[in-house]
Amino acid sequence: MTKHEIIIEGYSHTHAKSIAEHLFEGVPEEVVRSQREELLTLGPDEVFSVCALSGSQVVGVCTGVRMKWFGSRHRVEMVQVVVGENHRGRGIAHQMMRKIAEHFSAGGIEIIQISTESGNEVAIKAYQKIGFIQIGLLKNGLKHDSEYSDEVMMAAPIESFLI
Repeated sequence: MTKHEIIIEGYSHTHAKSIAEHLFEGVPEEVVRSQREELLTLGPDEVFSVCALSGSQVVGVCTGVRMKWFGSRHRVEMVQVVVGENHRGRGIAHQMMRKIAEHFSAGGIEIIQISTESGNEVAIKAYQKIGFIQIGLLKNGLKHDSEYSDEVMMAAPIESFLI
């Protein structure tokens, strides 16, 4: 396999098939497409999603969602941060987050936040390496089926992504 340069670009519906095949295996393309379209209906001032491409294959996806509650419009939360197993450890998540930070930087965003399960040490360490610091722990903050887990909440100033 030849190494391809990683290109970060805004999500488009043409990426849905590759996301379904390479990142969300077992999830039909139509489901990926409809979920992404639903998420992005708020518009680019509120939601911006990017894909990391190696050649024509999507190897990563990340979405930034602007907080919309009173007093929180200066924050963007990173959601759906996924990098394919064979591409982890190369700084792809950081590149995707940088692209999202650049997109929102002119709109008054000051803080980038992210969260993960407390038991996901790999993600926590990766986020710390990028520059996030833990700001809180929400007991039973995440629920999958009937199982609860604690949620580690982390944040970083947007400037740390714009360097």
